[in-house]
Amino acid sequence: MKYLSLLALALLTVACGQLKLDPPKRENKFFNVVWSKNLDPEYVSGNLPIGFGAPRIYNDIVYQGSLKGDMTAYDVESGRVLWSVNEKTELGAPVEFFKDHVAYGGLNGRLFVRHYLSGKLKYPIDLAAPIESAPYFFNDHLFVYLRGHQIVHLDADTGKILWSYKRAVPVTTTLQRTTKPLVVGNKVIVGFADGYIGALSIDEGLLLWETKIVDSAKFVDVDLNPVLAGGVVISGSPSGDLTAINPENGAISRSYGISAMAHPILKGEQLILGTNDGEVILMGLGGEILKRVKISSQPVSAVAWWKDSLVAASFDGKVRAIDPLTLKVIGEFALGYEYSSVFSDLVVQDDYLALYSSRNRLYVFQ
Repeated sequence: MKYLSLLALALLTVACGQLKLDPPKRENKFFNVVWSKNLDPEYVSGNLPIGFGAPRIYNDIVYQGSLKGDMTAYDVESGRVLWSVNEKTELGAPVEFFKDHVAYGGLNGRLFVRHYLSGKLKYPIDLAAPIESAPYFFNDHLFVYLRGHQIVHLDADTGKILWSYKRAVPVTTTLQRTTKPLVVGNKVIVGFADGYIGALSIDEGLLLWETKIVDSAKFVDVDLNPVLAGGVVISGSPSGDLTAINPENGAISRSYGISAMAHPILKGEQLILGTNDGEVILMGLGGEILKRVKISSQPVSAVAWWKDSLVAASFDGKVRAIDPLTLKVIGEFALGYEYSSVFSDLVVQDDYLALYSSRNRLYVFQ
């Protein structure tokens, strides 16, 4: 529960507005800021808005939604605005791409699909519950995980709803995070807020199997994006251990004894993990710990592989680069606020690294 206490402290500190502002460190050669944007909405003192979203990069364009309701496409090299539209709802989730379109949702429950280059609207559709995670595209189908423990499957071209699965979650205290769905064969594998991970049939949305992998009094959300590696699906919760599941029947293959908030990243035959204890771990697919280094006294919230190095963001308001051979910190960037962090993803595309901080700052590094 250490993670939960620290997360609550971080969110409370942000909400109360008692933050120390330090100039971001831009002189470090590893983290070269190409451009940045302040997307913080107007707010009343004592009620600071927290950013949980993340950018995405596609065909040299950076896409980022804001709590002001703007979805904006920026040129990745210059930060020049290519198009921007206000959707009249908070946009707190990353986008997804399919064909020549970009899809994203708002807190009012509306899904928007636009042409990725022009911003022209293809269709909107109301899904009746807040959308706080990126849609997932697979073979002309879109899967959208809604805040109300509901998964909707749509035809990506038309927006027609093919089926909807509603999960009855008896636990009243959840982190309200959702996993990114993962398609394995004819199954859609997702984590639920009641401590279970399950598989739904793609054709009908029927529950094929479910397995409980978190057993705690509260905050049992299985909200780490599932990863298919070595024939098993790996996922977990900040309140429990990372767990490997057989995708065919849901049987638990192994528990790794590691609790993480950061979504696991697959790099070749290794997993990059960020733990609640402030560690970055390189783990083999068999569960063997290859390397580990403690970089912070607070949890690591996001990890990535960039410039042949490990990159990690933590709850102390810093992003660090780590040499994978020596495990020494070779670069550091301060996000500018004490307890600021990255609550979603560190996004890597070619030579670029992009992130969105909890203080609604968009940074693009090269």
